[in-house]
Amino acid sequence: MSYQDEVFAQRERLLLDTALELFLQRGWESVTVAEVAAAAGIGKGTVYKHFPTKDAIYARLALEFSRRCLARYRAISDVGSPLVAMRAVIRLAFDLMAQSPVEVQLCLHCERPEFLDRLGSDIQSEFRQLDAEYTEMFHQFLDAAVSHGELKIASVETVYWGIEAGFQGVMSRVAAGGFGPRSHTTTLPTYFDYVADFMIAGLVGAPAVGSVPHIQDEQQ
Repeated sequence: MSYQDEVFAQRERLLLDTALELFLQRGWESVTVAEVAAAAGIGKGTVYKHFPTKDAIYARLALEFSRRCLARYRAISDVGSPLVAMRAVIRLAFDLMAQSPVEVQLCLHCERPEFLDRLGSDIQSEFRQLDAEYTEMFHQFLDAAVSHGELKIASVETVYWGIEAGFQGVMSRVAAGGFGPRSHTTTLPTYFDYVADFMIAGLVGAPAVGSVPHIQDEQQ
């Protein structure tokens, strides 16, 4: 890496770290590019050499968080049987999200189709690649569970989206800041345990998937 490239990379890192710190302090929607530049001690025009819009900053932080999490999941993906390993990954995912609620909020924001449409093709490609890696990891868990006799399903696709829905629900809960005044019956870690156990129990009951007629089927 040339000296100029190293300086560029260091400045970009500074901008991202500064933006995240401001987002943590004041909320990511209210912070402006000018404020990020001022806090980093960098001219506003220079910021645009790294990030053409604030959306690009959001996207970069969301991608970095998701990649860090994926690396952690892969590091524990071979503990115990496939379902035990999957449960460990799911539970770790919930803990990592709870530790980084702002990044979770950004990830949810970046999943919106209208947001992705505003990004450049390079960043869109990065999101698609990351989604493919997550999908592959969980399909591998499910395939292995079938091979080990832990699950009996015709296709992992029949249960994959239930897993995805569970993750989305927990992400929304974390992004919202927990339970609020509506519930005093459980803590967030206990809630994570409940959801992780429910997701695995749903997988074990996977043979029932497809046996219950859809509402539209009953109406025909």
